[in-house]
Amino acid sequence: MTTEPFGQWKGTEMNESDVDELLNSAGWGVLSLARDGEPYSVPISFGYDGERVFFAFVRASPPNTKFDFIEDGAMARLLVTDVRDTYDWQSVAVTGPVRAVRRREDLGGEDLVSEIDDRPDRQTERGRDWAVLLDALDENEWFSSEYERAAPVSELQGWWLDPDEIRGVEVRTDAE
Repeated sequence: MTTEPFGQWKGTEMNESDVDELLNSAGWGVLSLARDGEPYSVPISFGYDGERVFFAFVRASPPNTKFDFIEDGAMARLLVTDVRDTYDWQSVAVTGPVRAVRRREDLGGEDLVSEIDDRPDRQTERGRDWAVLLDALDENEWFSSEYERAAPVSELQGWWLDPDEIRGVEVRTDAE
């Protein structure tokens, strides 16, 4: 257990590599949004590319409350946890604005200037940012690129969370 007083309850700061490991391996978390002081949280499957968090919502999935709360530039927090035991857990909070991943068809077929990745080999029929989104989600065990093909493309909205702050806290049992 931690040597920090009360550390077994409040946890201690995680190092950067442990934070990245949890974000790379967890695959799901709870995204919290707010509108006019009203909070809203929704479990999501996500991908992490080492810098940003990517996720997608399907408009046809009931209920559609999430679309009432999310908008380009809105502040959000993603909470990712791994609880193995009362005194063996990790928790990472990623806070920052969410950005819509724009598709070429969203702009009437015009070529998009990438906000995420400017490598020309990353271009897809939907735009370069969609390739980055799908790559990040494909690395996630909770998401499959088949999901994009199964849902009508017009119903799928991609997002990325641009972290202003990433903070991890943990309580780990000592190996004996």
